[in-house]
Amino acid sequence: MHKLSDVAERAGVSTATASLVFNNRPGVSEKARTKVLGAAAELGYVPNKVARSLAMNKSDTLGLIVTDIENPFFGSLTRYIDEHARRHKFSLILAMSGDDPELENQIIDNFIRECVDGIIVVPTQLRRSEFKRYELLKERGIPVVFSTTFYPGLEGDYVMTDLALGSFRLTRYLLSLGHRDIVFLVSADREASISKIRIAGYERAYAESGVPLDPSRIVQCARPDFQSGYLAASRLIEGRLPDAVIAINDILALGAQKAFKERGYSIPRDVSLAGYDDVIFSSISDVPFTTVRQNIPEIARLSVELLVGRIRDISQAECQILVEPELMVRETTGILARRATQ
Repeated sequence: MHKLSDVAERAGVSTATASLVFNNRPGVSEKARTKVLGAAAELGYVPNKVARSLAMNKSDTLGLIVTDIENPFFGSLTRYIDEHARRHKFSLILAMSGDDPELENQIIDNFIRECVDGIIVVPTQLRRSEFKRYELLKERGIPVVFSTTFYPGLEGDYVMTDLALGSFRLTRYLLSLGHRDIVFLVSADREASISKIRIAGYERAYAESGVPLDPSRIVQCARPDFQSGYLAASRLIEGRLPDAVIAINDILALGAQKAFKERGYSIPRDVSLAGYDDVIFSSISDVPFTTVRQNIPEIARLSVELLVGRIRDISQAECQILVEPELMVRETTGILARRATQ
């Protein structure tokens, strides 16, 4: 394997000059630059990126931590973040936390070793008791942007949908149809920001409508996944059938739909059903889902641009960006048959 000194010797320049060329530094004539690059091509020389990163304290790499790549919402978010990172000449390293704060800590340690220039984090759905890793990142001068939500108690930059507004609009719409008993499927920790903010919008819609709210109809699910939605709806069927069910994401709602259909209930004739996110399954389902659309391309773009700006000027003031959601009314919500006959 050829070394930088071999390239310099072939090009007839000093090793220092060759180093300036590969690090895109000024002070090298165009003639010398052409010679160095030509010699590198002849020898098949590839610069050592790790050594270059250590020398320049810059790797042109961003780290991305997501909670669950199987959820198409996060798959889409990852795709757009990667696209925008490449537009800014950064490569992307992806890691999954599985909603585990300790695993998230380990990933951050790995990113520090990889000399990433900055990190985008989708926080876990569990509350964190400490933020030592984030304090370490601040000490190391590695900026962080939180995307889609944030950690309460930790100051910093974030880009996310106005989740409370989305839940408010969805709940208000269901109340306008005459629904009164609206069950809300949330995460295992209802105090985590991902649920707490949405619950605030749900409660606001009830408060403004004057309709009494039964707090027991806010139902916590073990995981924000299909199986948890199925199990939650199954338990609802065994008890008091609600007028409507809404969920903090479309995957939970799809699980609930399966439970209702298996037991012979028609949606929305017997019960209305709605989700949140507007993943691809929502619009192509047999019965297209009413949901709240999060503008994933915009969240991704703003997250990357905010992080790149922070890398270039770490002294910028903190920035919190809320992206407006859009209510998508489709075929899983409507006036109940028992209401229509009253």
